[in-house]
Amino acid sequence: MPKTRTLLEGDSSAGDLECPDDTASTQQVGERPPEPHSASHSVSPDRSSLLGTTSPTSLPSTKGGVPRMVPQVTGSAVVTNTGVADKSWSQWSDQPSRIPPDKSESGRSELSVERRTSLLISRVYCVTLTTDPQPAPQPRSLTLLLDTATSNQTLCPDILNEVLFERVSMSPSELRECQVEVGGLEIVPLEPLIVPYLVTCIGRCDRETAKCADKELLEVLSQCRTAACRMIGIVVLSNDTWSPQNPTQQLVDHMTTISSDQYLLTPNTQITSDLVALDNLSPEDRLTVFRPILSGLFRAAEGCDLNSTPTIAHIINNLIILTGDKHIAEVVTSLPEWLPGNPDDGAAYHGTLLGRFLRCSTIRENTILQTRRYVSPYFNRGVINTHDIAQHSSSQYQSMIETLQTLTSRLFYNLIKSPAKQQVLEWIKVCLEANRNKAKLVASFVAGSGSSDGFMLNLARVLLKLCTPFLGPLNPKLTTLDVRFCSPGSRSLFPQPHEDKILDKIDGLEITKDELCELGDPEQFNFITTCFYLTHRALQLAYISPFDKYKRLMKSLMETQGLIQDMGSSPLNIDGSVRDRFETLFVEQLEVKTHLLHPEMSKNVLLFYASSCNWLSILSTSADQVTNVDPKRTIECVPTAPSKTLAMIPSYFISATCQFLINVRYFAEAILEDFQSMDYFVTFLVLFCNKSWVPNPHIRAEIIEALTVFIPNERSKSSVPTINREAALASNLLAKERLGSVLLSLFVDIEHTAQFEHKFQYRFHIFELLQYVWPLSSFNVCSLSAEVAGKEEDTTVLFTRFLKLLLNDANFLLDEALRNLEEVSSPPLQFISLVFISRLHYNMVSEC
Repeated sequence: MPKTRTLLEGDSSAGDLECPDDTASTQQVGERPPEPHSASHSVSPDRSSLLGTTSPTSLPSTKGGVPRMVPQVTGSAVVTNTGVADKSWSQWSDQPSRIPPDKSESGRSELSVERRTSLLISRVYCVTLTTDPQPAPQPRSLTLLLDTATSNQTLCPDILNEVLFERVSMSPSELRECQVEVGGLEIVPLEPLIVPYLVTCIGRCDRETAKCADKELLEVLSQCRTAACRMIGIVVLSNDTWSPQNPTQQLVDHMTTISSDQYLLTPNTQITSDLVALDNLSPEDRLTVFRPILSGLFRAAEGCDLNSTPTIAHIINNLIILTGDKHIAEVVTSLPEWLPGNPDDGAAYHGTLLGRFLRCSTIRENTILQTRRYVSPYFNRGVINTHDIAQHSSSQYQSMIETLQTLTSRLFYNLIKSPAKQQVLEWIKVCLEANRNKAKLVASFVAGSGSSDGFMLNLARVLLKLCTPFLGPLNPKLTTLDVRFCSPGSRSLFPQPHEDKILDKIDGLEITKDELCELGDPEQFNFITTCFYLTHRALQLAYISPFDKYKRLMKSLMETQGLIQDMGSSPLNIDGSVRDRFETLFVEQLEVKTHLLHPEMSKNVLLFYASSCNWLSILSTSADQVTNVDPKRTIECVPTAPSKTLAMIPSYFISATCQFLINVRYFAEAILEDFQSMDYFVTFLVLFCNKSWVPNPHIRAEIIEALTVFIPNERSKSSVPTINREAALASNLLAKERLGSVLLSLFVDIEHTAQFEHKFQYRFHIFELLQYVWPLSSFNVCSLSAEVAGKEEDTTVLFTRFLKLLLNDANFLLDEALRNLEEVSSPPLQFISLVFISRLHYNMVSEC
């Protein structure tokens, strides 16, 4: 005969429960038939260790109900079977650890420890073993556990696993059938989903812990919390058993959602930490549990953009916690999406696990400039109306970019600390290799030429953050750098057929195979060396394309603005296609500027390049040292020839440094002026402008242009002073001694090595520097050394050649000016131009 349970009248929200009065007859409840979607009450024997002291095979089966009397709810008071109304528990609910008095026969003694523990577990898990629960501060809706009640009278820590297992095994209809209403102030709906229920239980544990001061109850709460976390691990481990609920997906949904549930006071990431800290999972079970979770988290990040920053940050925070375990971190590199299907396609890295976070940027992935009306996902076209609005919006997105870059770098750091370190470094190398074409200016004109500019900037920033421990020109960790990383045949590079074309060596400095053998080739380079070289390569690839695009945008914007001014109007007062074009260009340049000229990143790049410049300067003056180059050593005497180890240094170390200084000077000059280590750049540029160090005149011309950032720019309308940069140049002893000589030497060398059009551009920057340093007695420009002039020439011959070439240029420019006079139709203008040109020519000849 089936067992029965008697229910008294309660609220209308009791669902399927019938609620007669005190004299009503009982309701017959038989055994609960298993539903198709109900979970099985048994777990495979090899999982039994997860349940602690209670084996899954020993858990009770469903055996019907136990007769209990339910109190009648009347407003906020509870009427017991004796008809005596009990007061609401609101009077003690806000007082920590205060337990309501026991309304037993004596009415004066307090609740026993066992009873208080039972009530606490009931509040945390929203369960009960009786249909007549004690009127105490607890949720209004409880679940009656029929199976557990057959062998237990009260809730206690020893049966926590049994309680949770029966609760999560209930189907929605079983939950409605076993719902019990009690008097209380809070309405807690019964959660039918497994993981959300367990998560809210953990949240209630934390809330009770914050209010409780009783040590015994605190220990019970700790056990309740641990049991709930372990149960999450159990249901995820046996995910197929709980079909179709799919607890794994429920857990992933929880990790990717910022919950506003009032009962979930614990951050979602704390639940992740608790799962990682479980000590009753074997290594194999840990992989079984966390592999689908990792896949789900990475899958949730697919397709997100910068506007989804809160969600992405939440996902990365959970991944950081998971990858803090080295065994879980190793799983990431074994997932199918770790590498793209075509490793040689740079754009394919957007879809990889790490690429889904690196692609978030304000810079559009399509590099082609828009010629039609463009609607930005980040900036409203109305930002052109107010500079403050544009600046505020840009600052907000820069803050989002900084947040994502910081979190992504921590994720990389966790992966690198794990046994998967080599796979992560290999991923970075292969990614940079696939984007090698971004080193060419044509990449900024061609859509789909590798990864997006934002992707490369984010990757470079991540590497910069990994370099933080050894950044700084005088950082002692720089002594561990190994110059052999880029030597011919080095084991650090992948055996690609175009290897030599990627890392071009500095011209004119050859090193023989025998010398390479003497230097040796380590089996594996240290992390500092690998990270240093990869960061150099990433910075080179990251900045060429966006800076070129930004220059073209600014040029087009200025041309459009000039057109509007010619129309006698302003951008705010025009309509039609001209306004659309101006708004499109303005929004596009704001998108690029927000990410490209991020202040914090620019400062970090300058610090990295300053560290690199100091290391290269000391390396070039050392006696063929490959390691242990002391960054604190002072260059007292410059040798006539540099160290042969420079033959192993890629030429882009120099050119990328120079181009970054030049571009930042044009677009963010205040960052240069505020940087405190500019003296290291001066030493490096003056030293490597020497013909003996860098025979390539084109690279030396870039160095000369980079040196112009240290002097005032008369053509610029910038209000940023140059006091600090001028002081760095004027106080540098090497610049005082050698700058004048290297300027004249380069002026002569480019006559036959540069193209005719480039020759005047190169010499223009030489003129700027000569005009600045010539009046300064400290630079002593006319005092040229014979070593700079060359072995077959003395100082007089070099200076004479300089004067001849200077007069030749002056005559050529004069002829060009006179020829162009024919295009001037007004006779007065022709006369004025002729007088000006003649005067200019006379002054040039006089000064020479």
